[in-house]
Amino acid sequence: MATHEPGNWRMPANLEIRKYAEAWADEILPVAREAHERLQFTNVHPLQEEDRVLAAGEAEEKPMPDHMAYRAWAANVVREELHKAGWRLADLLEKTLR
Repeated sequence: MATHEPGNWRMPANLEIRKYAEAWADEILPVAREAHERLQFTNVHPLQEEDRVLAAGEAEEKPMPDHMAYRAWAANVVREELHKAGWRLADLLEKTLR
């Protein structure tokens, strides 16, 4: 991963460093939306846990046009995002330590 540069990891040249975290968060939202759309949630109910209330229930995979299992899809997403994150961290450190 360190020798192969991932696609779309660079932030726009005109983006201030202090806005990187917001840009990264905005970028991942469509992936989060897709993750949610790949699952069907049933029997959702509140669950009291110590000092907070959580949602509990069951999640089942929906059939998707790509015929990829959720686990395989998610593993690919994690691999790609970690790859980008490593390059972005190196870039961020380089820019802040100049």
